[in-house]
Amino acid sequence: MPESLVNEGSLMRDALLRNLAEMNQFEIVTLHDDRLQPPVLAAHSLAVAPGQFNHVFTEALASVELVWLIAPETNGVLLELSELCYASHDKGALFLGCGFDSTLIGTSKTLCFEALQEAKIHTLPVYAGEDLVAGKHEQLNTENISVWVAKPEDGAGCEGIELFDSIDDLTHWIKQDERYLTYLAQPYQAGVAASFCMLCRNGKAWLLSCNEQHITRESNHFSLSGITINGMSAYWQRFETIARKIAKMLPDALGYVGVDVIVDTAHGDKIYVIEINPRLTTSYVGLEQAIDYNPAKLIMDCVLNDKFSMPNLARKQVVIPL
Repeated sequence: MPESLVNEGSLMRDALLRNLAEMNQFEIVTLHDDRLQPPVLAAHSLAVAPGQFNHVFTEALASVELVWLIAPETNGVLLELSELCYASHDKGALFLGCGFDSTLIGTSKTLCFEALQEAKIHTLPVYAGEDLVAGKHEQLNTENISVWVAKPEDGAGCEGIELFDSIDDLTHWIKQDERYLTYLAQPYQAGVAASFCMLCRNGKAWLLSCNEQHITRESNHFSLSGITINGMSAYWQRFETIARKIAKMLPDALGYVGVDVIVDTAHGDKIYVIEINPRLTTSYVGLEQAIDYNPAKLIMDCVLNDKFSMPNLARKQVVIPL
């Protein structure tokens, strides 16, 4: 299990459990990998052996009223579990998450790029690994891009991201072990790594926080060392405009959505949308302290209430070390 994903996933889960416990309305059941300790805040936690998760999860869905996922896009996990939740809806388990289209687009970096382009939202071009192997790298050699990034098509966080100083180095790497089947390439964009958290419902968006991501580079890898919630509040209005465009682009986005961006401070603060995460993100961990409101209650109200309206929220800065 990737250490960074285990750490961030556990932090998100425990923050969500604290918020749900504060509401004092639910009996909480969780599932945990049997290589990890069960969470202390759940009334029941089912230990799951590797390879058995979907089976145990499907059985658990039959006995609950509401289901909330914390899962990465990696290897299609988020999409697969979301589909199990959609299928269980007729049996009474209501999924507190995004619809199929939003989840699919958020899971696929290629589909996300295409959707953002069509919605006229600034993003970075995407080149399929297969195209590079087929000879497109020679054409890209002429585009004067000095640094390239390789990413898994359905990766999460900084996992699996590699940096290269030339398109030739990237192409050589992506040819090995048939990586071109699951990886894509993008030009590296310098700037401030940032994100925002928002609520979505029926094509509408409400901004929750504007965050700075503290990403460190070690050799040709990246790692997330922390997040400052509302560290990018100066960009609130611009992030809110982007949030509303994304909500219109993804009408079945529901509840919490996190969006990763890069702010190019060297060229007029141009904002590039990098990823859309149709799920809880690590920023959730500091959200209650930042907005002075229980975010689980807020998200559930957004999902369950046809007449949802956003209360007045604080915009405090909160640092989450990772």
